Amino acid sequence: MCYKGSIAAEERRIQDRVSRNFKDKIKYTPSYNINAFANPQIYIVAQDDPDVINLGVWGLVPNWKTNDPKGFLSKKQYTNNARGEDLYETPSYKDHVVNERCWILFDGFFEPHYHSPKIQQPYFCYIPEGRSISKRQILTIAGIYSKIQDEYYVSLITTEANDFFSEIHNKQKRMPLVLDTSLREKWLLKDQPKTMILDLVANGFTKDKFYAHPVSNQLYKGSNEESTIRAVEPFQSPSLFN
Repeated sequence: MCYKGSIAAEERRIQDRVSRNFKDKIKYTPSYNINAFANPQIYIVAQDDPDVINLGVWGLVPNWKTNDPKGFLSKKQYTNNARGEDLYETPSYKDHVVNERCWILFDGFFEPHYHSPKIQQPYFCYIPEGRSISKRQILTIAGIYSKIQDEYYVSLITTEANDFFSEIHNKQKRMPLVLDTSLREKWLLKDQPKTMILDLVANGFTKDKFYAHPVSNQLYKGSNEESTIRAVEPFQSPSLFN
């Protein structure tokens, strides 16, 4: 699963990479540590307004709770992630997958690696642009949303981990559905058949090479400095990826 992300690139660079500008009056604020459990606002591109970058709350509110979205999220329903394989069967999500899909914009995310049942260490996962970690690809991660009084409430879609992410997220073995740049626009097309959506879930993951390195557990204490994404020594064994 994915409950922590980052987006700290320059505003102009984000807009250039996704070929969209931020919607009027939306102020971009970089963050190295976005915590899903706090239901923060994240940057998205939504099907019903596909030409701009919008804000959405990380945590989908299903149709039967539109009268009290804050109350629903306060009860820790954990709709931050949605299993891609189950989108059309899960009650909370099936009404939203048809024409309420979106991109979630990150430039990296964190996954836990378990050295033992009680010892875990977060890894920062990203796709570099160039030789420096400071230049990272803007990731378009598949999501779905509900919209209540002009506010978006978003779930990030996960899928079964590939070999790379199975080594990192070695307990649950899941990964965010980071869409390949050649396929990402298809995710936003309206009125697409179920077969096309499930094919993107199964085969739409990016072909670009991911990198990952261990980071400090200060991440879990809310650190939001640039040091949050810097590599540190692994706790118990050599780093998985050198």
